[in-house]
Amino acid sequence: MDATNAHAVDETMMRRCFALGIKSAEQGEYPYGCVIVRNGEILAEATNRVARDLDITRHAEIVAVSAAQKALGSTSLDGCTLYTNVEPCALCSYAIRESRIARVVYAISSPIMGGASRWNILGDRKLSNRMPEVFAPPPDLVRDFMLEEAVASLYRNSPATWAFVRSRGLIGGDRVHASEESAGPVGVLGWLMRALRKNLFDRFGRGGPS
Repeated sequence: MDATNAHAVDETMMRRCFALGIKSAEQGEYPYGCVIVRNGEILAEATNRVARDLDITRHAEIVAVSAAQKALGSTSLDGCTLYTNVEPCALCSYAIRESRIARVVYAISSPIMGGASRWNILGDRKLSNRMPEVFAPPPDLVRDFMLEEAVASLYRNSPATWAFVRSRGLIGGDRVHASEESAGPVGVLGWLMRALRKNLFDRFGRGGPS
């Protein structure tokens, strides 16, 4: 696959993650989505399922890894690319390493919980050097991919979650702040009204269009 086609596949899959993130939020979960691909074909895709399954381990990446392994009939996902709209956490990053995923593409970094930007699990060579039978070498990382579009998607479609994670510093950085500003100014009252409309009024038929 040439570079132009590979980039087009990356864009398509990341936009699928954005759509899954919106679906996840509509299901009462955090707005995260994940897609796992091999040779341009989707093996598995998932939303968060923590609330649905009453299981704190059911992050979108974990659910997708499990589904992809079942689809292939193997625990090894070598040659696969994992896409996610937000950087995988430490828990998900260990699963990514052990499943031997070759490439990880994410949009928004997570400086508090991220498995690359804080804990560096995704880039840790000691795992594969000491236990090559279990852990593959670090996957290729593509960070901040389609960041502006990812920020706009969360900002507009999950305002309550965006306000929470931004206020706690769970996602951020200069590029995220710049992207947030470009999405349009929204004051505290604006955040509140959007959150109420999205999470309360619309459910009872009293909300206007988003």
